[in-house]
Amino acid sequence: MPSIPKQISEFILMGLTQEQVKENRIKYGANEISSSQKKGIFLMLFGVVTEPMILLLISISIVYLLLGDLGESILLLFSVVGIISITFIQEKKTETAISALRSLASPRTNVIRDKQIIRIEGKDVVYGDLLILNEGDRIPADSELISDRIFSCDESLLTGESVSVSKLQSEIVFCGSLVVSGEGVCRVTAVGNQTEIGKIGRKIADETVGRTLLELEVARLVRNLFIVAASLCVVLALYFGIAKSQWLQGLLSGLTLAIGLMPEELPLVLTIFFALGAFRLSTKNVLVRRSSIIETLGAATVLCSDKTGTITQNKMTVGIVITKSETVKLTPNLQLSEETKFLLQIAYSASKHPSFDPMDIAISDCLHLYDQTNDSALISVRDFPLTPDQLTMVRVLKEDDFYISYAKGSPEAIFDLCQFDPSESRFWTDKTNELAKDGYRVLGVARSKSSQIHIPEDRKDGEYLFYGLLAFLDPIREIVPLAVKTAYESGIRVIMITGDYPETAKNIAGQIGLKDSDLVYTGKEFSNLTEAEMKSVIRKCNIFSRVSPDDKWQIVRMLKADGEIVAMTGDGVNDAPALRTANIGVAMGERGTDVAREAADIVLLDDSFSSILESVRIGRQIFDNLKKALGYLIGVHIPIVGITFFPIIFDWPIIVLSAIHIVFMEMVIDPTCTIVFEKESAESDLMKRKPRETAEPLLDRELFINSLIQGAFSLFSVVSSYWITEWFLKENSPPQVVSTATFVTLVFSNLFLILANRSLHESMWSRMRIPNPIIRYVFAGTIAVLVLSIYLPGMNTMFRFVPLNFLQFSSAILVAFVGVLFYDMTKLLVSKLLRS
Repeated sequence: MPSIPKQISEFILMGLTQEQVKENRIKYGANEISSSQKKGIFLMLFGVVTEPMILLLISISIVYLLLGDLGESILLLFSVVGIISITFIQEKKTETAISALRSLASPRTNVIRDKQIIRIEGKDVVYGDLLILNEGDRIPADSELISDRIFSCDESLLTGESVSVSKLQSEIVFCGSLVVSGEGVCRVTAVGNQTEIGKIGRKIADETVGRTLLELEVARLVRNLFIVAASLCVVLALYFGIAKSQWLQGLLSGLTLAIGLMPEELPLVLTIFFALGAFRLSTKNVLVRRSSIIETLGAATVLCSDKTGTITQNKMTVGIVITKSETVKLTPNLQLSEETKFLLQIAYSASKHPSFDPMDIAISDCLHLYDQTNDSALISVRDFPLTPDQLTMVRVLKEDDFYISYAKGSPEAIFDLCQFDPSESRFWTDKTNELAKDGYRVLGVARSKSSQIHIPEDRKDGEYLFYGLLAFLDPIREIVPLAVKTAYESGIRVIMITGDYPETAKNIAGQIGLKDSDLVYTGKEFSNLTEAEMKSVIRKCNIFSRVSPDDKWQIVRMLKADGEIVAMTGDGVNDAPALRTANIGVAMGERGTDVAREAADIVLLDDSFSSILESVRIGRQIFDNLKKALGYLIGVHIPIVGITFFPIIFDWPIIVLSAIHIVFMEMVIDPTCTIVFEKESAESDLMKRKPRETAEPLLDRELFINSLIQGAFSLFSVVSSYWITEWFLKENSPPQVVSTATFVTLVFSNLFLILANRSLHESMWSRMRIPNPIIRYVFAGTIAVLVLSIYLPGMNTMFRFVPLNFLQFSSAILVAFVGVLFYDMTKLLVSKLLRS
């Protein structure tokens, strides 16, 4: 149980009672930031049911029900249930993941209630509560500081400013801030959506997020095909009704044709591709909030990244120690001199333990690494903390009945404490500047010259002796240089946006291989430019330092206006506007705020820059495979439409394709488009291509032509099989023999087209060297069901099939293979012509 400082003990009697807690919770609400309203189950159901493909499936099942064919009606309704189930599962999966992340933002805190100090979850804090805050606590609600003891907090998640802020009585401390030093009692003045974080979060959550380009394109494609399918449905129904007086049969044939023409699998394919893509990204430490954003990832042209924690490890380490006689660059297994060890020991004695300050932690880690004899339980008798006026930390330790002062802090402040003469000041200032230019943060280290009998009343009591400088560095993540190189090879520009100093930013940029690393603009310099100058700068500058939240937003806005597809990283509440403005908002999972995550499209669970590149790679792979699936979808539907229409147009004997045959074809098409193509490995040049143009449609000219060609060859194979069986292999068998052989050709043509569509630019033979184990299961399962539907009594009656002899069956397969073989050769020729 935490202790209460004497000067604030009287506030215990002012703690809320349980009755007041209930009243305030009802009156002011819970201490939770509510997100945008979730889509209700009925609204979600309505959205799925009103899809054109679903309407067709329901319509045709109703017609079969009217005809008394209950079995086929139930089969179609099962497919409807399957699609709806997949949508629900994906929605639930996304919400569960976000809820798990949201729970990270509810810190535990100490409150005074009923004259007792109790520890509760941050979400249980109410308006008027008295909070006891100590070093390391996360502030759960906006509060007024009513008593303090050298209280300072880190407000960077709200303001973007990394320097801690000292707070005095009557000042407001904000929700989400971290107490860096001191202790205090605060009265809660705002909870939940009324806090500063809550106001921003509510604004972000209420903004609507539009559909991606791919979602709009697919919706437009399905709508247009629905119009065509509906028109043909009406034409066919009128033909049967007027010419043959078979209105119900005409309606059934028309609906069957419509469902054969409609790429009804496309919305399903899109959902599953994105769902599986989101799952694959989650295994790479990337959580996708909106799975459809994966499509945009593949088109990213600019990656704007934070430095700290994303490019660097966000962990301070001591890199260089400079004493009066030597400069030591620290490396593992290095043997340190006694002088260097003594300087580290002084710095350790001047630091608090345990501490939340990253430099204190770095000093402690360094001393433990090189000197195992250090005493970690140093207790000071007086501390003089860092303040805005005094940029030094002085701790007074008692040693053998005497008192010794240990100091560390800003080099200039330490120089002043040691009363340097001008020459000494110039020498050590030059050293400090050299280190700063190399990207280091520098601290000076000093100790009182002699022991004192009495405890000093001021940090400047007595004389100090200067011992040297400590240079700290936040090391880059080892994988980042390779990731930056990969980005450049992929035609993606990398921009580093940081709140650090320009010289530090330059140094880090050089280490990771950023282009034009000597050109840096500060946020102030950029904001003072005219709009024309901004446009010029934004096209050539890759490093922006000392930026504010508004600067980030402005940079993203200018890049988008210049036609770029921008991925932007951020972790604080202040980053939310820039994250929402970017095409792809990337929030940090380890150190980010809930508001930033709510505004972002994806969350990096490991905060690593390389994870962004992995997201881009998977985004490109998914779009590439989606094009293969779409080409296959269009191709395999053409022969279905053809064998329905050709007999009517040319007065051939009608080949009846009933709903049961459509369902059988779906058994091939659905798993092929989803599982097979989704599992297809990325092509070797995937990350060496330029980013996809946003104006490039999913169904581009090359894919459309290839789809028509493969569909035409497949239709030719099916028609050829029909006539071959009709005239050469019939052998006085019933007409069902022709229909059965034709259907076998249709099924095997689909299977062979799987192999031909595995690559848009390679032959199916060369692609066979790259394994895709799902293909064998699709082939085996489809052929097994086909054989049973032909040769198993009862089952062949349901399908209206008859057994084929060996010659009839093998001829049907051969004709299908030859047609696809011709397409595979044509595909390579078309690809060369269109790319030349």
